[in-house]
Amino acid sequence: MFATIAPLTGRTYVNPTPYADGNIHTAPDPFVIRYRSLYYCYATDEHGILVSTSPDLVHWTSRGYCYTEVGRKNYWAPSVILINGVFHMYFSNMPENEVDTHNEIMRVATSVDPLGPFEKRAELFNTFAIDSQVVWGDDGQLYLLYADNQVTGLSEDRPGTSVMIDRLVTPFVREDKPRPLIVPTMDEEIFARNRFGDGRDWHTVEGATYFTYRDRAFITYSANAYEHEDYFVGYSTAPLPSDPAQAHVDTLDWTKHLNSSSFDPLLIRSPQVEGTGHNSIVKAPNAIDDWIVYHGRNAADELYVGTEQRVMRIDPLYYAENGLDTLGPTADEQDAPLSGNIQDDFAQGLADQWTLISGAAHASAGASSDEAASAALIADESGTFLAVAGEPSATQVLDVWAKAPVTPLGARFGLIVRYTDDHNLTKVEIDAGRRLVSVIDVIGGVASERVVRTGFEGFDFVAWHDYRVERRYCRLDVTIDGRVFESCTISDRPGRAGLFALRTAAAFSAYVATEHVDLWGARLRDFGREIQSSGLLTISDGVRPHGVKPADITLRAPLHGNRFVLDFASQTDRGQTLIAMGDYRLSITTAGVELMHDGTALDAVVQPERLRELNDQIRRDQFGRAIVTVRIESLNSLLRIHVRGKSWQVPLGEDGLQQACITLDRTALTGYTRTALVSANRKGA
Repeated sequence: MFATIAPLTGRTYVNPTPYADGNIHTAPDPFVIRYRSLYYCYATDEHGILVSTSPDLVHWTSRGYCYTEVGRKNYWAPSVILINGVFHMYFSNMPENEVDTHNEIMRVATSVDPLGPFEKRAELFNTFAIDSQVVWGDDGQLYLLYADNQVTGLSEDRPGTSVMIDRLVTPFVREDKPRPLIVPTMDEEIFARNRFGDGRDWHTVEGATYFTYRDRAFITYSANAYEHEDYFVGYSTAPLPSDPAQAHVDTLDWTKHLNSSSFDPLLIRSPQVEGTGHNSIVKAPNAIDDWIVYHGRNAADELYVGTEQRVMRIDPLYYAENGLDTLGPTADEQDAPLSGNIQDDFAQGLADQWTLISGAAHASAGASSDEAASAALIADESGTFLAVAGEPSATQVLDVWAKAPVTPLGARFGLIVRYTDDHNLTKVEIDAGRRLVSVIDVIGGVASERVVRTGFEGFDFVAWHDYRVERRYCRLDVTIDGRVFESCTISDRPGRAGLFALRTAAAFSAYVATEHVDLWGARLRDFGREIQSSGLLTISDGVRPHGVKPADITLRAPLHGNRFVLDFASQTDRGQTLIAMGDYRLSITTAGVELMHDGTALDAVVQPERLRELNDQIRRDQFGRAIVTVRIESLNSLLRIHVRGKSWQVPLGEDGLQQACITLDRTALTGYTRTALVSANRKGA
């Protein structure tokens, strides 16, 4: 009974992602970034780099070519990074009269407009190199990930293409000290059998994408060949040091993900979709959820070798059991990427849900002809502008694009994290004059300042930058352009969030605020704020009962309108975790996971659906404990539960007041996230 899964929210999509003109647009090797209020997808094409735009990751508009070059062809695998207001695009192409694709040479082009036209600036290699990604490390270093044949091309064991890394001295010059990150190790990575006629098989490992979550770094990669049934996306992981400044991407201890030494890909073909690969990772409009963007083809379509059939697909990316999880490749109707609790592009200025505390601001469409891309809110520089929106909270993620003209008096602007009144507030202030970011905490009229970041050598405050703040009660983390900076302590009192500028004509764009909290490791000390417990709990490699008796925990937040992700570890193989949700009981043991209703076990739906049966053994952590991640979502009187490979969706009643009750019996809770489910497009509401 109940063995069906349907969308929970009011906004849905179906892969492949649709285009505004109703036509099918190919988008091989899709690389997606978010810049202000739009997503931009850059894709491979024979004649140039294709670019498309979307406001929500679902509905796309083709914008044609953003880069072409006379006398060259096969524009492969573009990637783009924004550095001080300039878009740097890395890609490979070859002379139009060449037939050997090993003449693909990596180049760099730049533009001040994400739509281009881009202008060539440099060549990074004089030999074959493809599949770039350039990232800022949290250590402040610029890194280039790419694929070539230099390290393993002549291997007697597993010759082929490897994922490499090199540091960039400038965006246009390599340090030229390359290191391998991911090399061929499996038969599933074979591109061509006996390619040289001497028994050696050629392997392909390419298409790397670097990102981080909690205390781990990830690199996804593609392997095998697009036309083959085993073409897949896999990944490697590495632990991150506690000090972000020591997180050198090229010296981390990378390990290719396997499950008990068995092939365990993130994405591989399903009955409906094949050729799934070469992905990028981007956040949803709520600034929280990661989504994987990749290419694939409809399995029902006849494969024409030499004809481009790869189209863009998207699916949510989840973190589970110290690894990655996705429902993809999906082909049915799914829930669309979520919006924030407050979301505003400021095209009409401050919406009704904003409260103007002081000063003034006005909308400006900017110089671009694209209103959605250029909308901004400009603060009046004659006074102190301060506006807040939403309900008071102590657990939020705030994200905004901002810039400010630097006058002889400097420039001061930023985010309001907590506002009760003028004598009780917390703000993150960007001070261009002193070239620092500070957190100013005002409690009862007494202000204290904590400097989060100084220096900012080469940082252009006049250019658009992405400022992100994560608040979890009394802790505050600040991120700029995806780079993590030091956290600090603030008042734990709830408050409304918003924006401010001190006599500065600061511009703000694409503001998002989402109710969210993420607790793990030492952060679990705040778990007591999220629960009620029948007994004493202790933190020791997770939250567990103090003593030998089981402990009962009730989550304070209701199931309705929230997503909870719960990580559990069994102290012994006899450990058991029970989760009660209304009339449903989820039992988790090393023997498996079972959902019961009135004493009857409910059938689960297999997700993702794949043609190849893979290893489903219990995963274990570094302490040898069996680990399981449970994802619980509830909206519109429905309850959805997912544990790796299995999903249930059941009715939950009308009142929305049900809470999850957890019993830990020789088990520990090692991670906890709570995220508000908001699906509608909201302007300041």
